[in-house]
Amino acid sequence: MIDVTDNPTCVEAIQQEIVSSLQKLADPEAARNAQRFFPEKINCLGVRAADLRALSQAIHDKVRPGWKIEQALELAESLLKRPELEARSCGLLLLSYFRYNLNLRILGRIRSWLKEGFLNNWALIDTLSLEVLGPFFLRNPGEPRVLESWASHENVYVRRAALVALVKPARNQKNLNFIFKMVRSAIKPEKTDELVARAAGWLLREAGKSDRQLLERFLLKFGKKLPRVTVRYALEKFPARRREYLLRITKNNY
Repeated sequence: MIDVTDNPTCVEAIQQEIVSSLQKLADPEAARNAQRFFPEKINCLGVRAADLRALSQAIHDKVRPGWKIEQALELAESLLKRPELEARSCGLLLLSYFRYNLNLRILGRIRSWLKEGFLNNWALIDTLSLEVLGPFFLRNPGEPRVLESWASHENVYVRRAALVALVKPARNQKNLNFIFKMVRSAIKPEKTDELVARAAGWLLREAGKSDRQLLERFLLKFGKKLPRVTVRYALEKFPARRREYLLRITKNNY
């Protein structure tokens, strides 16, 4: 194994250190329990989220003096090709430290990861979207327009990433009308994808925390065209009587 201490900027050494550290932190029972949160089969070591973040922070402290976003991208891509959920997540968490250096070229590369299936479950997509994409778009409010093509993309992973990337901006009252437009673009009437339908409801719920009346007007106008799970998620924070009324009036055939 390459000595990370002697090679602080070597991507291969950092990858080896991460995998070795995660294997030491593995908990088989926790790994078995984690499977129940995923509809698809996952390869999970059972590492606690707090330990995963602590490891990511420690690795970042080692590489920070010499690394730029290019090395972080290379590491993330190499780890995303591994089977272990935690190794893939760790690559994304490390990339998040460089999120403010994103640009359109890099966003295109990240979208290719989604298209290729390197992030093929909700946990990985949400880590990318909440930790890397969301903070970037929150800091650069003019940039989310690039996500329009993501929201209408044929790939379900790309569409979910586009929606979850806007959760943090929605919490901060950023571009709410644009967010509603993105939800409509991401929902395919001919097919209900659970990954997208749930993400759309989550995003609408966050938008509603910023402006409940605006969300209600949106649901009254378009609710019948949305999957039922999307509407239910969107209304979770509404008062019970108003929620029941809106669920009834937006009932559809989904």
